[in-house]
Amino acid sequence: MTTVEPGSEEITLDRYIPLLGAEIDELRALAKPLAGREVLMVNSTRIGGGVAELLNRIVPLLEELGLRPGWEVMAGERDFFEVTKAFHNALHGSPVPLPPNAFDIFRSYSEYNRSRLRLDAEFVVIHDPQPAGLIDGRAEHAGHWIWRCHIDLSRPSLEVWDFLEPWVSRYDASIFPRPILRASSRFRSICSTPRSTRFRIRTVSSIQCSSSP
Repeated sequence: MTTVEPGSEEITLDRYIPLLGAEIDELRALAKPLAGREVLMVNSTRIGGGVAELLNRIVPLLEELGLRPGWEVMAGERDFFEVTKAFHNALHGSPVPLPPNAFDIFRSYSEYNRSRLRLDAEFVVIHDPQPAGLIDGRAEHAGHWIWRCHIDLSRPSLEVWDFLEPWVSRYDASIFPRPILRASSRFRSICSTPRSTRFRIRTVSSIQCSSSP
C-alpha cells in the first residue's frame, strides 16, 4: 500500500480555537459517532499544489478526531500529468487544446492505479479529476465514495466534462466549492494552517450532493 504520511509539522485542532472557538467543540462532538471508522483520501501528488497542502492538514486532524485516515497518491508519468493539467485548465474554462490521445492516456493510468492502490476503506474521498476513474475499482455495494472537486466548474469545457461525468455520476456524493446549481449548504473549511498564505479559514459557498440511485 502506498500510503503518504502527514508532514512533520504538528497540526492540532487546538491551533484553530482562536479562529473558530466553540466550533471546534462542535466538530469533536460530531466526530464521536465516527470513531474508529476508516477514511481514505486519494489525490495525485504528495507535495505541491493546493490539495496536497490541504490533505497534509486534514489527515492529522481526522486522526485526532478518532477516525482512521489514510492517504493514497496516484502514480503516473509525465504524459498523464500533462493530460490532467490540461483537464484542470479546461474545466476552469480555459481554451486548452487536448492531445489527440488524451482520453486514452487518462483511461490507461486510471486502470493502472486501480490495480495498485488499496481502495477498500469504508469511506473513500477522491480529490479532483485525476483519480476520478478509480471508481471503476470499487467493489459492488462497497463503502461510501465521495468525489471532492476543488475546481470552479461554472464554465467547464464540455468536451472534458462529458468525458469525466460518467465516472463522477457514479459517486455516492459530490462536493463542489462553488454554487454549480443551487447553494444547498455551507461549511467552514479548517483544512489549512491558521496562517497559511495559500489558504485561509473560509466559508465555502456550497456543497451540492447528488446521491446515486
